[in-house]
Amino acid sequence: MKVLLIYGTRYGTAAEIAEEIRKVIEREGIEVDLVDSKGIKNYDIPPYDMVIMGSGIKIGKWTKGSLKFMEDNKSALSDKKVALFVTCGAANMEETITEGQEKYLDEVALKYLSGEPVATGLFGSVYDPNASHGLMYKLATKFIIKKGLDKQEIDTSKRIDYRDWDEIRGWALNLANMLK
Repeated sequence: MKVLLIYGTRYGTAAEIAEEIRKVIEREGIEVDLVDSKGIKNYDIPPYDMVIMGSGIKIGKWTKGSLKFMEDNKSALSDKKVALFVTCGAANMEETITEGQEKYLDEVALKYLSGEPVATGLFGSVYDPNASHGLMYKLATKFIIKKGLDKQEIDTSKRIDYRDWDEIRGWALNLANMLK
């Protein structure tokens, strides 16, 4: 059994999740090729039994490389088991999980895949006030994100990791079990 795990990341959050998914699946005796989608052109899909694709979400968008990979390989992915995951702020709060699932996973699958994914993972994000995210993100943080965190009485001067590593490991283990 062999898995292709492609991820898109801007600040490393999705890369860390992809690395943990790789470790879990490899512990189950399954070979995993881990690939950053940045700059990927053509990739030989046929040797893989499953393709997992993930991305960090920034201002409502997947990384360009991840979307381009799905778009370029839609036909080749049609006969594969495909799983999708994202790391995003929508997963951080109970009231936005459903919207995050629909917008970042269900709609993306509908647009870029020929069939239904075998699994989707909506994982929390990392809030880092010291990261360099660009002007649009800074404005969104100042007027939207920070206000929400302040309302929850969360110290926005510190880095906050919302990822649930047990959830991520469990999701990866379920994927590995689909291949056994």
